[in-house]
Amino acid sequence: MIKKNIFILLLLFFACSQSVEESAEEITYEYSPEASLDLYIQGKRFIDQGKYKEAGKTFEKLIIIDPEFSMAWEGLSDASLMQSLLSESLEFLDKAISINPSISSHNSKKALVLYYLDDFEAADRFANYALSIDNNDVRAIIVSAAIKANKGLTDQSIELFDRALELEPEDSSVYYWKAKSFREYNIDLEKSMELINKAIDLDRSAPAFYIERALLYFSLGNLENSENDLLEAIEVAKNPRNQKLIDTAKEILEDVKK
Repeated sequence: MIKKNIFILLLLFFACSQSVEESAEEITYEYSPEASLDLYIQGKRFIDQGKYKEAGKTFEKLIIIDPEFSMAWEGLSDASLMQSLLSESLEFLDKAISINPSISSHNSKKALVLYYLDDFEAADRFANYALSIDNNDVRAIIVSAAIKANKGLTDQSIELFDRALELEPEDSSVYYWKAKSFREYNIDLEKSMELINKAIDLDRSAPAFYIERALLYFSLGNLENSENDLLEAIEVAKNPRNQKLIDTAKEILEDVKK
């Protein structure tokens, strides 16, 4: 996933108190900058480790104590997005934007989710707004580039992807998105293969990358390699488990085997 977000850290602390009745332990949440920072970092660490449910629970603790903490809502969105829960992710981003619309990452992540939902017009609008806040928001640049490819504006799309790579040359997701656009819109299949191989070299833990390469192999008539990549995608998607990607890979596999 794309990094380089601007994080605003607010205050949180939680403590346990002993209930008089049946000695039941009751958790209360109070204000403390140290605990807030620890909890926020913990949530982001869970995301990096692929522990998305744990990440969601951690960000929920932040929201309990401070429902106006927009970055906690964005964290919840990240946890949902990584589990392919697009509607939930969009809902949390809407909340984050309603609290603080001037954070570019809120808007560029909404643009990404809207792109996944095939709402390209709205995705383009939020990507452009994110770029008006931060001209170097790589996520917004990628979404904008993908939309330009969708519209047949190939030169503009390539220019934007190249700009994203200049900003983040080691970001696997940029190579993935450029490869995906080159394949989907039949821009350059050979270049698409080069790009997706680079993405996988940088990150072998992303099942979507293997699915993308499998689709490219399928387009090129290489059914054996396509099948191998789909089987690899299914295995990678088991830990952490992403049932939607597993189901997607299995559906494509059925077509490959026909």
